Amino acid sequence: MKHKSKQRKQESDSPVETLRLERTHLNQDELAMRCGIPRATYQRWISGRTEAKLTVIQFKKLCRELSIEKIEDLPNEFGPPNHSENSKM
Repeated sequence: MKHKSKQRKQESDSPVETLRLERTHLNQDELAMRCGIPRATYQRWISGRTEAKLTVIQFKKLCRELSIEKIEDLPNEFGPPNHSENSKM
């Protein structure tokens, strides 16, 4: 019997989530754990609910996991583009 491979679908238009899907085999839990970030925090970042505030160590780990070698390759925002606090009202 063949094992079905997990299909990874993108459910977010977050640039960081897109990089995770394109450049790693990790799920959200695994990436967050490897970077020392609580999963719920990572999910708030990619949804745009909170701004990402990483420690230097977390930042370095995230760049390593996402194969980001130059600062220019890092997205300006972790959440969806044009996300605003007013959209919650």
